[in-house]
Amino acid sequence: MKSIVLAGNGTTAEILYEYVKQDSRYNVVAVIADDEYVKDQNFLDVPCLKLSALECHYHNSDVAVVIAMGYDDLNRSRQSMFDRIKHIGYKIETYIHPDAKVYTSNQIGEGSVVLPGAVLEPYSKLGKNSMIWCNSTVAHHADIGDHCWLASGCVISGSAVVGDNTFIGVNSTIVNEVEVGKLNLVGAGALISKCTKANTVHLSRSGEQFRFSAEEYIKFFGV
Repeated sequence: MKSIVLAGNGTTAEILYEYVKQDSRYNVVAVIADDEYVKDQNFLDVPCLKLSALECHYHNSDVAVVIAMGYDDLNRSRQSMFDRIKHIGYKIETYIHPDAKVYTSNQIGEGSVVLPGAVLEPYSKLGKNSMIWCNSTVAHHADIGDHCWLASGCVISGSAVVGDNTFIGVNSTIVNEVEVGKLNLVGAGALISKCTKANTVHLSRSGEQFRFSAEEYIKFFGV
């Protein structure tokens, strides 16, 4: 059983803690965060340590670190933590949940996290420190860059490319062979059918109120 420290003490860390602690391959021994974000000595039922104190508590040969932070600043906060932990000599664990379906023979990038129900089809690629949330699909020959976040239920279709530091929202779809530029923000439910430029935002129209009431709609149109 491998000893794990989670890097982060927010919502993402709460969720990953529950996944990892139920995984018989691992033992979560602590969480860490940047010093200014550590307000309590404990996080759930493990110690919460300041990043500056990590080396005082655990030698870099005794633990590995799972990046358990959200997608703030287009994942650059995750990237910063990833780089700093590597700089002080700790191994960044690549975490693939037992219920994920990984069929690619390409090596998963260092520090990436693949959660339950996610599918990585044959010949797909996944860069370092990227998050693949539950029930997402990375189709054949698709290429996900470094420091990306794929939210639940999104589909990256065959041979599509997602650039570094990009956020793909819930239930969004990237069409076959489309290239999404780096530092993109793709909102929930969006359909991306054309290549995008770097540092751009792509949102679907929000659900608008229909002109019929719910009772009128089901009377005339059914559900």
